[in-house]
Amino acid sequence: MSNGESTTPLVSGRRAEPAVNMALRKINNFTSHPPTRRIALVSLLLLVGLLPFTFPPTSESPSSPLPSTGKLQWKQCGPDGLVCSKFVVPLDHLNASNTRTIALWVIKLPATTRTSLGPLFINPGGPGASGVNDVRDRGKLIQGIVRGRYDIVSWDPRGVGESEPIKCFGTAFEQKMFNAYGGASGSPPTKGVDPMKNYAAYSELLAKMCEKYSGDLLKYISTASVARDLDALREAFGQEVTNYWGFSYGTVLGATYVNMFPERVGRVILDGVVDPIDFTGDIIESYVGSMLHTDDVIEGFGYECEKAGPSRCPLANYTDRQPGYVLRQIKDTVEALKWDPIVYVDKEAGYGVMSGDDLASILFSASDDPSVWPELASALADLMYDSNVTSLAKRWKRKDEESCPAKIVSREARYGVTCTDANSKPEHLTLEGFLKDVEEASSVSWIAGYSWLIENYICSVWPVRAAERYAGPWNKTLNNKIMLIGNTLDPEAPLESAQLLEDIMEGNAVLLTQVGYGHCSYAQKSKCTDEAVYEYLVNGQLPELRKRCEVDGSVFPEIASRI
Repeated sequence: MSNGESTTPLVSGRRAEPAVNMALRKINNFTSHPPTRRIALVSLLLLVGLLPFTFPPTSESPSSPLPSTGKLQWKQCGPDGLVCSKFVVPLDHLNASNTRTIALWVIKLPATTRTSLGPLFINPGGPGASGVNDVRDRGKLIQGIVRGRYDIVSWDPRGVGESEPIKCFGTAFEQKMFNAYGGASGSPPTKGVDPMKNYAAYSELLAKMCEKYSGDLLKYISTASVARDLDALREAFGQEVTNYWGFSYGTVLGATYVNMFPERVGRVILDGVVDPIDFTGDIIESYVGSMLHTDDVIEGFGYECEKAGPSRCPLANYTDRQPGYVLRQIKDTVEALKWDPIVYVDKEAGYGVMSGDDLASILFSASDDPSVWPELASALADLMYDSNVTSLAKRWKRKDEESCPAKIVSREARYGVTCTDANSKPEHLTLEGFLKDVEEASSVSWIAGYSWLIENYICSVWPVRAAERYAGPWNKTLNNKIMLIGNTLDPEAPLESAQLLEDIMEGNAVLLTQVGYGHCSYAQKSKCTDEAVYEYLVNGQLPELRKRCEVDGSVFPEIASRI
């Protein structure tokens, strides 16, 4: 990544930088490393001890799971014909002696044509994102791309949303108190105390609380278990094969499914590909690999702003017109806020503090979705030129007075899946070893490298491992070839991961490259991509090899008014 001197962002999607060479280790040397030890915490004496770290076999999974005990009974649950149903599956698909079941919440947006091609299952990613909410939010968009030919179907995966969500707190108030005091945020520094050891202690506390309140559920929320749920849904819909469109982490689920059930693969799209080898490997390497182009996207934001000019991007109204000046403004502002954060009490935005880390987090969040860039540019102009944080805080920062939930809000499903699927190196299971490599690896991204890596320390102390875990092989011969989609500049799922998966699958997958910004193909509209998706899902026609699709329109199409 440059220091802001280049105005042309990378679009080839094949650059490899020295800082992330460790992340480009993709295929070779993938081995299992059983954890060796954990940190002992004198402050947590009242909590139960950790279960031992042991990995079940990770090679090919058994192909004869227990039958689902559920049936789909649809009831209306929204406009446009939306219907929902509970669907009961075994908690443990492979163990008949475990009679416990779990009810999944399923949603369907019916096809608009007279004859449906059946269910098109979708997964929005996460892990931990609600499939039910995704159909409510984007079901009509997806149905528009397939021109109403499919029933659009999704579900809250086990441990998520309404499908017996992971619980790590007894009450909402307990959760609020933990969020307020469970880290360095908002607490005065204590003389002689190492803040990272304090953070590590609270990470282990959170992991133990998840074990206390969720129990055995934690062992059964791995990607392999969710893949078996997907196959049970296929059977419940009376389908011989599964048609599926997975986004972000949903591509890991998709890659897992097609290799666990290669004979049941219908038309499958993996969009915004996450490298499944990295995801099931070391946690640090996995996240470093996902951030290959995070900074390039922020650089692209600056480039597009400069190209649009002050009439469409307020940040372009600046006296320094040397190439890369918008990016330099942004970096300078983030750095300035680290040393001098802004305190605000505002009728519209509520109250809080805007720090450098807050602004970096906002930029990272906005990098996924170029459609918000004009609004972001306007809000940044307010901050940079007028020291006014109202627009940024109102749009992107949660109000402190609204952060006390009326009910428990589970955000730990992401950890539950990520930590049970990962197989970190032994040296990353100690705080010292973890921090050593995080410091080195965080140079992959100034905007998100350290913060995104450090929060995954919890995986080093996660108390359980998956009852079933799939970690390859990833090159099974499939019943049908699948389609991959990758953006040239995706901040979380680099094009290299899609290119690698295409190579690994040895002729069973074809990659379409979308030339644009953002996370997954829907980040920017492309008629070319939509047409290719339609031809594949409806007519079974894969795109030609090395097909590239341009996006439609400009990132800054019109005047970005000051908010």
